[in-house]
Amino acid sequence: MKGSIEQTLPAAFCTRMRQLLGGEYDAFLMSYERDMQRGLRVNTLKTGVPALLSALSDLPLRPIPYTGVGFYLDCVETGTGNRPLHHAGAFYLQEPAAMLPAASAMIREGDFVLDVCAAPGGKSTQLAAAIGREGLLVANEFVPSRAKILLSNIERLGIPNAVVTNTDAAHLREWYEGCFDCVLVDAPCSGEGMFRKNADAITEWSEDNVAMCAERSYGILCDAAYCLRDGGVLIYATCTFAPEENELLIARFLASNPGYTVEELPDAVRAMTARGIAVPGCREDLTRTGRCYPHVTGGEGQYVCVLKKDGDAPRAPIAGSFEKLSKPETEAVKSLLSELFRNGDAPTVVRHKGLLYAVPPQLHVSGSCFSLGVRIGEQKGSRIAPHHQLFSAYGAQMMRRWDFDEQDARILRYLHGETVEITDDDCTGETSEGFGCVTVCGCPLGGAKRVGNTLKNHYPKGLRIPNI
Repeated sequence: MKGSIEQTLPAAFCTRMRQLLGGEYDAFLMSYERDMQRGLRVNTLKTGVPALLSALSDLPLRPIPYTGVGFYLDCVETGTGNRPLHHAGAFYLQEPAAMLPAASAMIREGDFVLDVCAAPGGKSTQLAAAIGREGLLVANEFVPSRAKILLSNIERLGIPNAVVTNTDAAHLREWYEGCFDCVLVDAPCSGEGMFRKNADAITEWSEDNVAMCAERSYGILCDAAYCLRDGGVLIYATCTFAPEENELLIARFLASNPGYTVEELPDAVRAMTARGIAVPGCREDLTRTGRCYPHVTGGEGQYVCVLKKDGDAPRAPIAGSFEKLSKPETEAVKSLLSELFRNGDAPTVVRHKGLLYAVPPQLHVSGSCFSLGVRIGEQKGSRIAPHHQLFSAYGAQMMRRWDFDEQDARILRYLHGETVEITDDDCTGETSEGFGCVTVCGCPLGGAKRVGNTLKNHYPKGLRIPNI
């Protein structure tokens, strides 16, 4: 059995892992015989843990010890991603080890956070829930197609205080020096920790690729560090086991950046990870970093390091301004918001690159943004057709809300794009006609317009599910 597993993996990789793990090597190999462990994380921006667990009581869920919102999903395939609550952004399907870096970040509600390599958005949305609606998330992705995927997840999970950028770390350094309490670098790596999950990672592996990834990640980390305020926390993470991309890279960074200290990981994270590898001659104890192995944690491979920057200083302000709304835009925005929200509940609306966004007061723009805040809609003549993201992020605050249980056949018809018949008993807000939000178990899902006892469907065509 051991020999057959080794034959599927690169020989040089196996030799190195045997040296690193010693007596644990056989257990590590045997983890490749098991199905990948799946995970689920509650999105506390839309629902609470007890409420979601009650709604998902049919799923085999076990708490993940190092995060109060994550659960092992003990089944191979359940169609969980097709559930209405998933469409509503009540939870995110996330591999358990991938929750480790954000769980190690030690951030507080209201913090400003930068995720440098953010797609597809698992760690970004986890950070967004931790900082709450008073903080600010800048989520960056270099590859345009992946930036679109990142934005779609931020939209689905209803995050109102996020800026999505599509650039490299050098530009982030230029735009955001000293602006963040926490910076996460989930570096693009050789992906050794994903061998169980992705067969392509095995075929693409080589020692040359490990060296290339290490050099690229070092440059990203150095640029990203400039975005951190004095006293802030820099998180470096990979999904690889290679020391060249992990401890050796951190040792090189510390040699060039003496103003950082390697922090011990939180106790709950430490209990589920192996200690990092000591690097001779490094001034810091890199055994404070953490390695996640499949045979130890149950998830895939992950490395995490928490670096605390010396000093204590406030964040540097993020400079930037928005375009002024034209008079027709102002009137159209006022009309839409007055239909959706009670006085005082409506968000502030600005224009950026010709598009209309709802933004919280702490959100500013620096550099070129792929998206910011929440798209409110598209102006068509004298009116604005509301955007799906407005309902996802602000639906819970809207005057008209129509709530359905996950098992209600009408919620599936809504997800298919059909009109839905309702009564006043389905309303959790006002019973009048007009635009409002469809919710599932209280979680905002999407928009609709009530006409009589019918909801005219405004769920986006690109998100609709096949007829069931």
